[in-house]
Amino acid sequence: MKKAIIFLVLVFFAVLTTPVYAQHKVQAKGMATISKNMVDIARSKALDEAQRNAVEKAIGVMITSATSVENFQVKMDRILSESQGYISSYKIISEKRTGDNYEVAIEAQISQGKLRDKMTAINLIMIRKSKPRVMLVFTGTASKDAVAEAAMSKYFIAQGFKLVDARTIKKNKDYERLQDAAEQKVISGIAHRYGAEIIIVNTVEAVSNPFKINDVEMNHNKVVISGKIINGDTGSIITTGTEQKSAPGMKGDFKALTEEVVAKLARNLVDSVLENWSAELTNTATVKLVVSGLNSYADLQEFKSLLAEEIKGFKALNQRYYSRGKVELDLEIEGNADAVAHDVAQITVKNKKIKVVEISPNRVEAVLLP
Repeated sequence: MKKAIIFLVLVFFAVLTTPVYAQHKVQAKGMATISKNMVDIARSKALDEAQRNAVEKAIGVMITSATSVENFQVKMDRILSESQGYISSYKIISEKRTGDNYEVAIEAQISQGKLRDKMTAINLIMIRKSKPRVMLVFTGTASKDAVAEAAMSKYFIAQGFKLVDARTIKKNKDYERLQDAAEQKVISGIAHRYGAEIIIVNTVEAVSNPFKINDVEMNHNKVVISGKIINGDTGSIITTGTEQKSAPGMKGDFKALTEEVVAKLARNLVDSVLENWSAELTNTATVKLVVSGLNSYADLQEFKSLLAEEIKGFKALNQRYYSRGKVELDLEIEGNADAVAHDVAQITVKNKKIKVVEISPNRVEAVLLP
């Protein structure tokens, strides 16, 4: 009897501590192209898109703000533990096939509390990463590239990213160099010059193929967009992605297709970057440390040994190069660039102080004073 009472008390408190989220009813549609007459696959994809659109609609009517980074780990753990997503339930209102497309309309119950947690966490990540500035680079100059650039700019601005004005970059050879750059040092140098912490290099391919139905000539348009996100401080690739879509239409009419593909690609790239940053903020991050004025090998060795002792959250150190008194190091730490800068400024090498001259989200530059 006593055990039964204890069990009931535990259940009672479990119910009390379980969050009860407000529900928001949303109607949304999803559409998918039927390929090789596989209607069931198209229906499933259309349903997935309808659910995603329902969640996006719910986000559109919510207002959130994040003014504190306290309890960041708690919020992230809470969100990551919600494996069921944000739709509590849904019902299909209608579904139909129109030509090669399948459309599904649903009415979904959205958990506003879960969404609010997710959106707050995104804001917290952006704050912790100092709201990085983004440079968009497109390898082509055709109208399709201009359409894609406009659509992607709009998306990233809506997500809270700051964009570096592309018109400034396009006036010189740096933009062309970024289109083909493979060396991390070249990329990071250009990014540093224009104040960009993130570079997104995109390639747009568009093609129209003619076909006939009952002697009526038509065109099949296809757009493929690939994106590569690069850390502007280090020149390393954070993530890549490719999206594509095809549909019948007028020859060369790529605008609507391009905008749709850009939206999907940008959304996936942002999700991947946020996941990457979340892991950095809650685990180990890499901060590039560049120090000049270490004019002897003995100074270099002493400085490296002091880093392991003085940098809070220090995990590992990788030396990239040393030349003429200047060293470039990759520090693996639990923390961020600001914390590294603070600790580096406290170090003295043979009674000589170190002055921090520049800080960005993933890079610290300093000089050993004479």
